[in-house]
Amino acid sequence: MSREGKAVRGRQERNATSARPAVSTIRHWIAPPFTLFVFLIHPAIVLLRPAWQLGDPGIGWHLATGRYILATGSIPRHEIFSFTAAGHEWIPYYWLFETTAAFLVRLGGLPLYQTACMLVYAFVPALVFRRMLRMGAGMAPAFLLTILAYLVLTSHSYARPHVLTYVLFALVLERLDDVQSGRRPARALWWLPPVAALWANVHGGFFAGLVLAAIYAGVAMARHLLFGDADERRRAIVFATVLAAMLLATFVNPSGPRLHASILHHLGMQSTGYFVEFASPVFVPNAPMAGFEALIVLLVVVLARRAHRLPWVEVTLLVFFLHEALHSVRHMNLFAIVSAPIIAREVTPRLASLWPAIHARWREIAAEQAALRSPWVYFPATCAVFVSLSVASALPFPQSLDDVQLSRGSVQFIADHPARFTRPFNTDDLGGSLIYRFWPDLHVFVDDRIFVYGDDFVMHRYFAVFYAKKTWQKVLAKYGVTAAVVNAQAYCATLFRASPEWELAYEDGLNAIFLRVRTDDARAGPPSRVERHGAR
Repeated sequence: MSREGKAVRGRQERNATSARPAVSTIRHWIAPPFTLFVFLIHPAIVLLRPAWQLGDPGIGWHLATGRYILATGSIPRHEIFSFTAAGHEWIPYYWLFETTAAFLVRLGGLPLYQTACMLVYAFVPALVFRRMLRMGAGMAPAFLLTILAYLVLTSHSYARPHVLTYVLFALVLERLDDVQSGRRPARALWWLPPVAALWANVHGGFFAGLVLAAIYAGVAMARHLLFGDADERRRAIVFATVLAAMLLATFVNPSGPRLHASILHHLGMQSTGYFVEFASPVFVPNAPMAGFEALIVLLVVVLARRAHRLPWVEVTLLVFFLHEALHSVRHMNLFAIVSAPIIAREVTPRLASLWPAIHARWREIAAEQAALRSPWVYFPATCAVFVSLSVASALPFPQSLDDVQLSRGSVQFIADHPARFTRPFNTDDLGGSLIYRFWPDLHVFVDDRIFVYGDDFVMHRYFAVFYAKKTWQKVLAKYGVTAAVVNAQAYCATLFRASPEWELAYEDGLNAIFLRVRTDDARAGPPSRVERHGAR
């Protein structure tokens, strides 16, 4: 073993091992695990804000895609939801998640789907906390750093396919780290290729798993080449083999290598950076940004004091995922999952020196917790309770997407005037809700699947209207737009209000609906009274 490996292994053994207290067989199975309380943090927060999980505009088209797959028994290959991109190639990245989601909605409505997403995401902080303890962090710093990481995780906790990416990322990282540190043998990596195959069919974030394996393989190979360490060479071979197997497994999807090409194309699109989740984080005063800033500050302190002691692979992980987090909001979660356990482990010795008696007691509790088998009972039972409550309509989750992005009044107005919405313009944040509620009777102008519409359409046509550019009227005329359903606060709402070619037909606190003034309407005189409703 290399000098670095021995140092890391020795530190982990000193921090993580102690004489485990005797635990009876019964207590093994009935004592509640502390990880369960960490797991329950997310459900507690979600139940305080029941509509929170539905806040992403893409949820509607995900569920509609799943409905289509269940109804037809086939995965859509070309665009079906819009009239502006009809027939364009569409490679669904999420077909397996969408099919499962639609099946859950069929069984128990939107509440059951939301419950499932809530429970899946709740495993992320639990896995982060468990990894901290495995790495030798004390219980107290582990819990506090988990809370910090969870604050960051709330930035992207919607009921969308990415919830599985964060769970699988945490699992793959934990297993690679276990093998790297000697806590598990190399054969423990056997299940990573099947995980990669599943991942490639539920979300495009499977690339993050490949990056993890590549970092572990690359660092091990670099250390072997620099120091001639035979152990590092063996690790490099193991991790490189796993990486190759994972990469091959991701080709087991309905689109084969075209899936990978499509995802890379999407990430490289100019218009991608205009959407909040792909933009660099803006450090405004909110909980996710406060947690993110705190993690960065703590990391700087740790690196300043102990950088020479951190394993190369951890430094590489920290640098890479911090760079990604500063480049894109959606990668802040990955940075939190990577960094929080390392910070917790590194601050543990300092806290232990300040409060040795308390630290010793926490080590005893951690050792007793590690011996428990009760998680195999408590976690399934807890999930079953939440699912049962959802099916019994005992959870306060919304039954529809109304009044999230698309108001209930707007839905009713569109339903009452279907002939006026044959070719509607809509802002992208309303596309998913319109698809979920009205497709196939209504086809949208756009939604947030920019990889289907393409850069030319998004940058020069949709944005021309959305950002009130000079060519906005030409774009609407080109597509024969008859109505507009927009966010009431959008730039383009002002355009429609000021234009004599459009009349405001409905408005409330969420949306504004405009109808094109027809020739016969103009001859008939001023428009009829606008339906106005106050903010919900």
